Amino acid sequence: MKRTNNLLALLLAALLALLPMTGCGETVAETTADTSAAVDVAETEPEETKLTPDLPEADYEGYSFRMLTKGLYNVHWRSIDAVAEELTGEPINDAVFNRNTYVSETFNVKFEEIIHTDMNPTPMAQKFIQAGEDGFDVLLHGNEMRSLITGGMMLDLKSIPYMDLEKPWYDQNANQALSISNKLYMTAGDMTIMDNNATWCLQFNKPLAEDLNLGDLYDMVKEGKWTIDVLLSAVEMASQDLNGDGKHDEFDQWGIEGESFNTTALMMGSGVKIFDKDENDMPYLAIGTEHFFNTFEKAVAINGNMDWCLYVDNYTSKYPGDAVWSDCMDKCFAEGRSLFNFAGLNRVTLFREMETDFGILPIPKWDEAQEEYHNVVSLYCAALIGVPKTAGNPERTGVILEALNAESMYTLTPAYYDITLKTKSARDEESSAMLDIIFESRVYDLGNMFAWGGAFDLPGSLTKSGADKIASQVETKKKSTETDMKKTLDAILES
Repeated sequence: MKRTNNLLALLLAALLALLPMTGCGETVAETTADTSAAVDVAETEPEETKLTPDLPEADYEGYSFRMLTKGLYNVHWRSIDAVAEELTGEPINDAVFNRNTYVSETFNVKFEEIIHTDMNPTPMAQKFIQAGEDGFDVLLHGNEMRSLITGGMMLDLKSIPYMDLEKPWYDQNANQALSISNKLYMTAGDMTIMDNNATWCLQFNKPLAEDLNLGDLYDMVKEGKWTIDVLLSAVEMASQDLNGDGKHDEFDQWGIEGESFNTTALMMGSGVKIFDKDENDMPYLAIGTEHFFNTFEKAVAINGNMDWCLYVDNYTSKYPGDAVWSDCMDKCFAEGRSLFNFAGLNRVTLFREMETDFGILPIPKWDEAQEEYHNVVSLYCAALIGVPKTAGNPERTGVILEALNAESMYTLTPAYYDITLKTKSARDEESSAMLDIIFESRVYDLGNMFAWGGAFDLPGSLTKSGADKIASQVETKKKSTETDMKKTLDAILES
């Protein structure tokens, strides 16, 4: 997922080699996996084609490498890529087990996952670091990491020995987008799949698309004709009152399913950046341009029209908690009553058993003149790699992280590709090509990480109502956002 086109052939070869062996509170639960007695891992590629990390020989004498991960709060965004106790025949689990076995045997280490009971492990991490306690080696989390970064509690990944961030097992889009003043405190790598799951895409109902005579959407993508106007037209056509009761509810047919984040996601797909960076790698607020307003208008026409969009906020009182997704949003798409589901790729695996065929598309472009597609990664849902300043031995940390990410490129990433493609409907070359486009064109926004002044969330907050206030709200946000951002930048520059 984090590599360029020249490694696609290698990925497919690695996948073929892999298939035969795959059949916020204070309470902490610890899961320890001693992989020292695990099975030998077969080579997934001939030596002449496998890119290996440049690492020293080392014996860490059974050291327990501790990964502080997302907690148990949300079942859909729980880390499943840190530790596996045994081989089970499930592709992701077995890939994690085999990867950890290889690194364990190579460097004589064990792997321990520290699971926080809330989705946000930041308070625990902060408690460890402020006490000067070497409580964990790596934090795998998303935008809640911001308080640790601004508090000077995280290491610049560029300073960690043996982490070669230019290697293909790190996402170069993340490296570029998430750095500040050439310092990088978090990035995406192949050792996690949470950033893959948190990559937004459009899943579409194939039979319904055929009934509406939408044409070959895959060809449209490949020819650069998949635009926001095409999506708007399709969404408008699909909406239908199925039971004839004169109202449009979750039991009817919808053009698209959405949430507030999707307004921003559509705008970013059209080339908008909420925050951009200058020649010195310093971020600045980029909202308020003509293109910003134009894309907001079109995004709201899609995501904010409650006759076309099954909008999650409208059903949270009727379906409390996770039920609003499982019993309302996901159910609607799974039963074939929504043309598009606009969500993270984690939803693809949830629909593996649905009877209706569905496909996967990137977020549409603004127009055909736009050179590339842009697929936003939700940093609330993703798990990025960060290293605390209290890490006892940064060199050891760098060696192990480099080894985990490199080996994951040949084990975990192919397994993820495999399980994502092996849906009931996505067993074709077109689906594979769409995933390639999606992962090669991922975009990240520092505003999503640091929440400066609420600017990143502004488009989403005006989706249901107040869209006519966008211009005045942009002006209102500018001063407070820039003040908020300056505090973060001063803290980072002084660290």
